[in-house]
Amino acid sequence: MQNFMSRSHQFNLLTNRKLANKSKSLNLRLLSLSLCGLTSSLAIATPTAHANRLETFVYDLTDSRIEFSVKNDIEPRGTVISNPTRIVIDLPGIVYQGPTVRRRVGKGVQAVRVGQVDANTTRMVVEFSPEVKLNPQDLRLKSRQPGRWTMQLPQNISAIDLNSISNFTLPITGAAISSGFGWRVHPITGERKLHKGVDFAAPTGTPIFAAAEGEVTYAGWTDDGYGNVVELRHDNGELTLYAHTNRVYVSKGQIVSKGQAIAEVGSTGRSTGSHLHFEIQPDGRTAVDPMDYLQLRQVTLDLASNSFKD
Repeated sequence: MQNFMSRSHQFNLLTNRKLANKSKSLNLRLLSLSLCGLTSSLAIATPTAHANRLETFVYDLTDSRIEFSVKNDIEPRGTVISNPTRIVIDLPGIVYQGPTVRRRVGKGVQAVRVGQVDANTTRMVVEFSPEVKLNPQDLRLKSRQPGRWTMQLPQNISAIDLNSISNFTLPITGAAISSGFGWRVHPITGERKLHKGVDFAAPTGTPIFAAAEGEVTYAGWTDDGYGNVVELRHDNGELTLYAHTNRVYVSKGQIVSKGQAIAEVGSTGRSTGSHLHFEIQPDGRTAVDPMDYLQLRQVTLDLASNSFKD
C-alpha cells in the first residue's frame, strides 16, 4: 500500500444556486481551500453490487482540464499535496470496481491514478513533475450538472507536455487499451510473463499507422506467437513493432512516413481477440512502455467498461 502523509491543502465544498430562464436552475459547486493534514492509503476493496460508481476519469492535455463523471451525484473532497505535487480527489460513497489503475501521461502531468481508499471511497490522484508548483487558490472543482465534475489546471502545465518532443504518434485511433506494458499472467499460457508492449483492442480490419517515419525491416508471419508482424527501424535506431495483424500493407525495405497505413488489426498468432500489440524499443532491442513515448492529447480511464482510451 502507498501511504500519503504530508502537509496539504484541502478543498471545502461550497454550493451556489442560480436560476436560469426561470424554469431551470444551475447547481454550481466550487471547492475552496484550507490547510489540513491527510493520512490515508490505497487499498482494493470488494465491489458492492449495484453501488454508485466512478464512470470516467479524463485528463485533457490540450485544455489542461480534469473531468470525471459518476453514476449518481456526490460531493467530492479535494486536496493538493506538495513534495511531490499531487491533486487528490476522494469520492465518498463511490465504489471502484477493479485494481488500482495508473496511467503515465507526460512531463507536466506525469500520471493519473484511480484506486480504492476503503469500501465506500474511491480516490483519484493526478501526479505532477517535481518542478510543477500549484497555488491551491487557483483551483476550483465545478459541477454544472449532476454527476459531472471538472477542474481547470494552469495552462502552463499542459504546455510542458504539448511542447515536449516526441517522435511517435499513436498507431491506431479510437481504440481502447486492453492490456498495458508490464508483468502479467499470460491469458493463454497462464504463465507470469513480461508484456512487452501495449494492446489496443479494435475490430478486425481497423487501420494501423506507422508511429514514425522509418524503414520496414520485417513484414509477414512469425512463429513466436505474434502472428503477422510489421517491424519498422527509425533514423535514430529506435524500433517499433506491430503484431497480430490481419493484413500487412507494406514489404521489407520499404520506406514509410509517419501516419501511413501499414497494416490492419487482426487476431493472428497467439491471441484471444482482435487487437494491435504495439512495442517501442529505443535501442532496437529492449522493449519499454510505449506510453512514455507516445504523443497524447487526452487520457481517458473508461472505468464503467474497464477500458482505457487515448
